[in-house]
Amino acid sequence: MNIVFATDRGYLQHLAVALAALLDNNSGMNVYVINNDISLTDWKKLEKLFVGKDSKLIDVKIDGRQTENLITSRHITKATYYRLFIPDIVKADKALYLDVDIVVVQRIDNLYGTEISNTFLAAVDNRDIYNHHDLEMDISAKYFNSGVMLINLECWRTHDVKKKVIDFISRKSEVMQYHDQDGLNAVINGQWQELHPKYNLHTRLLYIEPDSSIKEAMDKPVIIHYTGPSKPWHFRNIHPYKHFYWKYLQMTPYKYFIPDDLNIINIVKWMVPIPVKQYFKNILKFSHKKINNESIER
Repeated sequence: MNIVFATDRGYLQHLAVALAALLDNNSGMNVYVINNDISLTDWKKLEKLFVGKDSKLIDVKIDGRQTENLITSRHITKATYYRLFIPDIVKADKALYLDVDIVVVQRIDNLYGTEISNTFLAAVDNRDIYNHHDLEMDISAKYFNSGVMLINLECWRTHDVKKKVIDFISRKSEVMQYHDQDGLNAVINGQWQELHPKYNLHTRLLYIEPDSSIKEAMDKPVIIHYTGPSKPWHFRNIHPYKHFYWKYLQMTPYKYFIPDDLNIINIVKWMVPIPVKQYFKNILKFSHKKINNESIER
């Protein structure tokens, strides 16, 4: 199996967690990490995770100038775009791309064996994304989450997906909400195969009305994807599968990590029950209203 991650050193710890989870549940893999700034010292830390495993870790350095003109945001870095270069790097017909904010908690053989010879990729529906007009997509085209993609590499090469996505993002940068995910959906325009949500249980799926497939995914997830700004490595994060991140963190060199937002104020907030919080909010709201009314009467 060809597995690909794309990241920078800012997400090194989370990459280590993703690798630890992947290795704990799977074997026989070539694992590529596309980056441009992971040092030799940090790379050796990642290599230790592969000791005694029958999988191989491959360091792929990319020229950062190739993405220097593409838009970024607080949560989207240049490294996000590195996955567009996968067909140039992996000399095979198929590869599984994974975001680094995921944990694989079961075997992925069945996922990797999915037949995709007649489509661009297989992925999970992102649900409730309706930006078709701005993205110039057919109204009937579904929008996929790009955090887990089983990619038909030959198809991407033949149709020059990388160039088309970069061109689209450059041309429509003002309407890009999810950057290269938007670009990929715009270019592929519904020509992808839908996977069961258990292969990418992203956070959005936890907060919509669940159908039978989502219920099954929540009961027995294969890949958990921590989408959104609140992540499991944040102290105040309340993701129901947060414990998996911390389980696999203990298998990495970063096991003594302390969350940046672990402080007295957040500890107190965490300890105070929700009904008590709401009680004090109501008191403050009432007091504020009373003060305003008295000011008006005067």
